Amino acid sequence: MPESATGVALNTIEVRFTGGMLALNRLLMTLQNKRMPVAGFTLGSASDGMRATILLDCPPESALRYTALISALEDVREAGPAETIEMALIETSRDWRELAQLSGVKAHEDGGTVVASGEPQKVEAFLAALGDGVEDAVRLGPVARPEVRGGA
Repeated sequence: MPESATGVALNTIEVRFTGGMLALNRLLMTLQNKRMPVAGFTLGSASDGMRATILLDCPPESALRYTALISALEDVREAGPAETIEMALIETSRDWRELAQLSGVKAHEDGGTVVASGEPQKVEAFLAALGDGVEDAVRLGPVARPEVRGGA
């Protein structure tokens, strides 16, 4: 797994809120004013407002404290942990299917490119198992994967 700047695992939280741009501004100012160690930020829309997934570069205990601060904001409906994944786009001449299954990653082929995703350490193990068979690779992650709640 790629290490964070502090050498601890990245912790992710998902924040669901209403209130539009003003609420987003309040969230961003809270992240800045409280000096939260944000390693990644993804914003998306949901049927009932907005959703932000935030990667925090801190120990789990600190992430829980930051989550409590964020959940107290007036426009925040919900704040809690989210799944962290890594994705890799790979060109390989090796048979990757069995290695993906053994490594515990989800993978499929699309137009000659293998798309693999899973927990960062499992994607790392999958790429290591492919070894010199990797002709080209693009890695994205670790990133927070927003949970889908209530069909949103």
